[in-house]
Amino acid sequence: MLWKLLIGLISIVSLFCLQPAFAVADVLVRTVNFTDYVDGSIEDWLAQKGFRLEQDATKRDRIDLDVGPRGLVLTTKRPSLGLLPNESIDIPDFSYMEIDWGVNRHPAGASYEQSVRNEAIMVITFLGDERLSSGSLFIPDSPYFIGLFLCSGDDKINYPYVGAYFKKGGRYICVDRPQLGQIVTSRFDIMTAYRSYFDKEGDDDPAISGIALALDTQKAKGKEGTEAFIREIRFYR
Repeated sequence: MLWKLLIGLISIVSLFCLQPAFAVADVLVRTVNFTDYVDGSIEDWLAQKGFRLEQDATKRDRIDLDVGPRGLVLTTKRPSLGLLPNESIDIPDFSYMEIDWGVNRHPAGASYEQSVRNEAIMVITFLGDERLSSGSLFIPDSPYFIGLFLCSGDDKINYPYVGAYFKKGGRYICVDRPQLGQIVTSRFDIMTAYRSYFDKEGDDDPAISGIALALDTQKAKGKEGTEAFIREIRFYR
């Protein structure tokens, strides 16, 4: 009987040894939801979330704003540059982010590969408070930032494109190439990207100091506008 007991104990110990170490679950630290609109002004609804409307985002004859089952819908009626910054976002401890979004119509001819830096929607994450030069006297300086967008055509996935401005502190990344009308969840490790793109050691990581929704169709060919939607942004640590 003793040998049977020993075999049983050995089996139990072996079972526990074969189990993987308990992993700490990722923690959701901030959510920005775009599906909770009820009524009233969409501009006021966005303002309550901390968003300002700048550039052509203030002009409904250029950029139309609507809310539907898939969240906030941004539609351009003519070549436009729109920005919706939100400086109320302050996240000191984070690792990656997720975005639920999609594009119904891209800017015609858009291609970061060909330096036609246009997109129907972009989510920009600002990192830290240090302001770096934009490279232009007419464009305000900015903290480090990473802009994520959905692309079509020949743009590379997860490649850090450099723009015409903010060459030192800004990078633009196509994170997905979904079919038109398809909603996708894009996951992106923002902290790892920051350290890699800007050659940081990781000993003085910044907080997320703000976000922005943006779109640029100024170089789009033809008269057909663009349309994109965004349902939710989530930050995890």
